[in-house]
Amino acid sequence: MKGFIYILALIAVIMTSCDKWDCNGDLDGMWQMMEWRDKDGAVKATKEDMIFYSFQLQMASFRKESGKHFFIRTMLEASPERILIYNPAEYVGDKHDEVKPMSILSVVGIPEDGILWVQTMTGSTMVLKTNTQDILTFRKY
Repeated sequence: MKGFIYILALIAVIMTSCDKWDCNGDLDGMWQMMEWRDKDGAVKATKEDMIFYSFQLQMASFRKESGKHFFIRTMLEASPERILIYNPAEYVGDKHDEVKPMSILSVVGIPEDGILWVQTMTGSTMVLKTNTQDILTFRKY
């Protein structure tokens, strides 16, 4: 009986310890870009380019591992139809971030207007389209 009470207490602590639950449905989590095509169908990046997106709460981060290491965090507004990325920032040390222009995100497929239109969103697949008609395809990992 004592073990059962400890388990109930542990569950109660876990359930009340954090009120920051995922709020973006299937979008939340980590995504690997599998392919990026421009409006003419030309391939701009594949999974070998090691481009990753991560979404949680009202934040997003973008990472590129091939070539020079790239990591930027941003703010995020998400709806079932659209994702808006804004305020990119880079950690510059000593507990400080530096706000960067939106153009810095072009290497990972984010357009300067920060708008991504959701074409497909499941628990394992995401396809996004930009206003310039680029298509970004991802798998969740």
